[in-house]
Amino acid sequence: MFANAFKEALLLVLPDGTIRAGNQQAAAIIGVDDQAQLRHRDLNCIALQSASRVKDLLKLARRTSDETIGSIDLGEPAQAYRVIARRTMNADGRVFLLLRIEPQHIATRQFAALNDKFDQLNREIARRRSAEMQLRTERDVAEFGRDIGIALVQSRGLEEALAKCTDLMVDRLGAAFARIWLANEEQTELKLTVSSGLYTHLDGQHSRIRFGDYKIGRIAAAQQAHVTNRVLGDGEIHDQQWAKREGMIAFAGYPLIDEGKAVGVMAMFSRHPVSESVASLLESVANGIALRIRKQSIEDGLARQTEALREADRRKDEFLAMLSHELRNPLVPVRSGLDLLVLSETEHQDAIRMMQRQVEHLVRLIDDLLDVSRIMRGKVELRRQRVPVAQLVEHARDMLRHTVDQTGHQVTVRLPEQSVWVDADPVRLTQVIENLLKNACKYTDFGGEISVTVTKEDGDWVSISVEDNGVGIDQDLLPQVFDLFTQSNRTLERSQGGLGIGLTLVKNMVEMHGGTVSVASDGLGTGSTFTVRLPCCSAPSDSEALAVRPASRTTPIPLRVLAVDDNRAARLMMEKIFEKLGAQAVATAEDGPSALKKFSSFGPNLVLLDIGLPGMDGYELARRIRQSTTDHSFLLVALTGYGQQEDRLKSKVAGFDEHLVKPPSIDQLRELLSHPRFNRT
Repeated sequence: MFANAFKEALLLVLPDGTIRAGNQQAAAIIGVDDQAQLRHRDLNCIALQSASRVKDLLKLARRTSDETIGSIDLGEPAQAYRVIARRTMNADGRVFLLLRIEPQHIATRQFAALNDKFDQLNREIARRRSAEMQLRTERDVAEFGRDIGIALVQSRGLEEALAKCTDLMVDRLGAAFARIWLANEEQTELKLTVSSGLYTHLDGQHSRIRFGDYKIGRIAAAQQAHVTNRVLGDGEIHDQQWAKREGMIAFAGYPLIDEGKAVGVMAMFSRHPVSESVASLLESVANGIALRIRKQSIEDGLARQTEALREADRRKDEFLAMLSHELRNPLVPVRSGLDLLVLSETEHQDAIRMMQRQVEHLVRLIDDLLDVSRIMRGKVELRRQRVPVAQLVEHARDMLRHTVDQTGHQVTVRLPEQSVWVDADPVRLTQVIENLLKNACKYTDFGGEISVTVTKEDGDWVSISVEDNGVGIDQDLLPQVFDLFTQSNRTLERSQGGLGIGLTLVKNMVEMHGGTVSVASDGLGTGSTFTVRLPCCSAPSDSEALAVRPASRTTPIPLRVLAVDDNRAARLMMEKIFEKLGAQAVATAEDGPSALKKFSSFGPNLVLLDIGLPGMDGYELARRIRQSTTDHSFLLVALTGYGQQEDRLKSKVAGFDEHLVKPPSIDQLRELLSHPRFNRT
């Protein structure tokens, strides 16, 4: 119970006279049974005729920290009492008045002792309040340092990180406002980037500051911090009237230094002093912000480099596509002319076939160059099916039969007793084995031995090894054999060339199938062995196998062919080839308008359109041809030097039935003439 241990009557009242507490002695004087009945009563009403004296006493007491002595009439009948009042304050800073009430004849000696106790209490309260404020400040500073670190690391962009830093300077350190300026690349001007607190705008007089101007510009130019707790009278603070009006006491400004250059300035104004510990922490924060600026600069540089590389890669792809197109165009009449000579059974067939092989070699080089570019960009789509490995090996061997015959190599194929199947793209895996065989032929002397060995391994894997007794591989070159454009010095002794991309294609194609490829050689003169390992799959069941049905007897209809190409030599060769292959009639056109007229008057069954026509391109021409007739029994074929997947899709959307890449082989042209659309039962 409140102060019952004291003999004196005590009341604790608010400055307006409302009683908050009192002891039992005070309750007895006032005339209530229990001290709890004193709470919330108005002393002015209790004081009877002396109410005005009570008001004056309370008013005087709350204005001074000294004791205030007055008199008051209390009780029934009323008696005069002496009142000694003293102002006090609780932990929350709220003001109360402690009243000691005693008969007028009692000396104030006892109250002096009580007064000393309350003085001690007030001092203890003040000490605790100071300690609490210190702890709160230390906590805010610690949280400030922690949150600054989080902001600098986790923010998505530089401006977001800087804005969080200035917000924290206001929220945690109590800054009136905080700002950060960033320097331009020339180190001549600072631009206001973020601002928090009293001012949040980014325009105005201080939005751009030259190095050396105002306090901010001088901090950047001198690369020295400026901290003061006496803003008024500080010569660096030019607007003293503003500082006085806003009650500014402290200023702290720090240069943001990165590798000896000022990349910005961080500054804050405060209405309370900045301690040494806070100033030291702010210096560390400035260093952290400078590092974050460097990180952002590095990230921006990497982003620019990445974009530049992406743009260079895009241009490279465009260049390769254009290069292949330009290389393929002149090959059309060359290949077609050679095919025509073969069909004509003219003299010098050996020489003609030799030239055909060289044209095929050039076409394959172009294909490989485009393939490796597409693989590197992940634009090759595998068309998987279950296929026996033996079939892949046989197809690859057949494709190199002419090369093997020329070089006199002895090629041996060893297969397991039971058939081994893989889930793969047969065209791509045949290309893998063909490239390995071609590589073996290239680096094996005339009459050398080459072996292809297929082995079923444990764990549902199959290995395909291509071994030769050729010149071997230097040990230093082995780790780079599969790198793009890598060739050995051994090629200097040989007429065979190449772009150094065949083995790169092998590695990437095998890895796309979930396999691995390795090479082994004991050095120069010892031959080499390339081994491909692939996961096996089960053979297709009987229900999955395609039933073999006897072919229906068909009779080819007489074909009328329209070939459209702006290259005169290509048109001439196509005309001759189709006539030789048995077409009923062949017409040609050199551009879109003439092709539309020919199509209308000639009525072709088969139309071949060059995509790269002048004026109206092949895509537009195809659309107009489709729109010009309701009869869609004719076959519309795109003929172009562009053969990537997106090119084929574009052709399909334009209305083409087939897409041929220049130069078309005679077998491809023959297949067009025997297309199912042209057969009748």
